[in-house]
Amino acid sequence: MRVWVWGVVLAGGLALADWGAGQGLAAWLRAAVAGSKTVAAQVSAEGFPARVGVRLDAPRLTEAGRTVLALERATITAPVWNPLSWRLDLPLPQRIILQGLPFELTGAAAALRLDLAPGPELPLAGIALGIDRPALRVEAAGAPSLAAESIALTLQPTADPRVFRLTGAIAAPELPPGLAGALSRQAGLATPLPDRLDRIALEAGVELAQPPALLAPAPVALTALDLRRADLLWGGHRIGVSGRLSITPAGWPEGTLTIALGDFPVWLDLALAAGLVPPERKTMLAAMGEYLARQSPDGSVRLPLSFAQGRMSLAAIPLGPAPRLAQRQ
Repeated sequence: MRVWVWGVVLAGGLALADWGAGQGLAAWLRAAVAGSKTVAAQVSAEGFPARVGVRLDAPRLTEAGRTVLALERATITAPVWNPLSWRLDLPLPQRIILQGLPFELTGAAAALRLDLAPGPELPLAGIALGIDRPALRVEAAGAPSLAAESIALTLQPTADPRVFRLTGAIAAPELPPGLAGALSRQAGLATPLPDRLDRIALEAGVELAQPPALLAPAPVALTALDLRRADLLWGGHRIGVSGRLSITPAGWPEGTLTIALGDFPVWLDLALAAGLVPPERKTMLAAMGEYLARQSPDGSVRLPLSFAQGRMSLAAIPLGPAPRLAQRQ
C-alpha cells in the first residue's frame, strides 16, 4: 500500500514540476518580449502534461518600425524527457504578413524542430523543417502564388563545429497559374512548360564564423557555402549547380559556381524572357553554348558563373551586380 502511495506522490510531484516549468518559461518569455523593441506577442503556457512550452498569439517581428513578419499563432514545445529538442508548430491555415504584404498559408502541417546541445550558450545541434502540401497565396489573389507537395530542409552538424550539412528538397513545386505559359510564349518555346516543376533538391556545406548557439551574444556570420549539388527538373529540362563561394564580411560572394545545362538553348531563352540575361548578350552566349555542346559527349553545357568584387559574370561575359547577403554581426 505504501508503494502505491509513494508512487502517487511522485507522479504528482513530477506533474507539478512540469506545470511549474511551463509557467516559468511563459513568464520568462513574457518578460523578454516586454523588454524587446522588435518582438511582440501574447504568451501563455502550453503542452502540459507531456510537453513543456508556450503558445504565442499574434507574434510580430519588426525592424525600424516596419513589420518584417507577423503570424496569427504558433506553439513552441519540448518533451518533458528531452528539454533540448524544441518544436515550433504552425497551425494551418493562417494569415501571415511578410515584409508588409499579407498572405494566406494553407497546408496539412508545418513544423520546425530545433535541437540543442548542453552548454552555457546552448549550441545548435540540428534543425529540421517539414511542411506538407503548402500553398502560399497573396490575399488579393484568387489562386496560390506558390505551392508544393512537400518541403523538407535539414541542417546537421559535422566534425567541425563551424560547418553544417544542409540538405533540402521541394517536391512538385508549383508556380502561379499562367506564369510558365507566359514565360514559354515569351521565350518562343515550341512546347510550353508546365506550371508544376518536377523537383528542386540541394546538398551543401554551410560554414560559419563561429559555432552557432541559441544564447550567443551576437548573430553568426556566414563565411562560405560549399554547394555540392543543386538540381532543378522542369518539364524534362534539367539544370544543375555546384561549386564553392566564400562570403565577405560585407556580404558579397566570391568564387565560381559551375552550371550544368542539358538543354542550353531552352534555358537561355527562358533566362532572357525572365530578364536574367541582358538581350545584347544572347548572340554571344548562344554561339558559345552551341560550341560547348558539340564538344560534350552528351550534348550538355557546363558554364562557370563567377562572383568577384560585387559583380558576376557567366563564362567571362558580364551579367551585372551580384546578389548581396545581409550579414548581421
